[in-house]
Amino acid sequence: MSEQELITIKDEEGNEKVFQVDAMFDMGDYTYAMITSGDETLIMRVEEDNGEQSLISATEEEIENLLAAYNIALNADYDEDPLIH
Repeated sequence: MSEQELITIKDEEGNEKVFQVDAMFDMGDYTYAMITSGDETLIMRVEEDNGEQSLISATEEEIENLLAAYNIALNADYDEDPLIH
């Protein structure tokens, strides 16, 4: 069993909150992180600047695209070879 990765995020008012990193995934040119704290779940875009990573709120469009891709993956029929019709 792998160890949970925890990160601390500071909001606009300077309040710190600890989140658990539940998943990391790539889509397009970006990497995204799904993080949770209690009943709060966020999807953040990972950005790198001068070798340092930061989390930026994903846009509504990015979240919609990620959820659509997730739903397609969930509904895929893995018993059927997509190359054979």
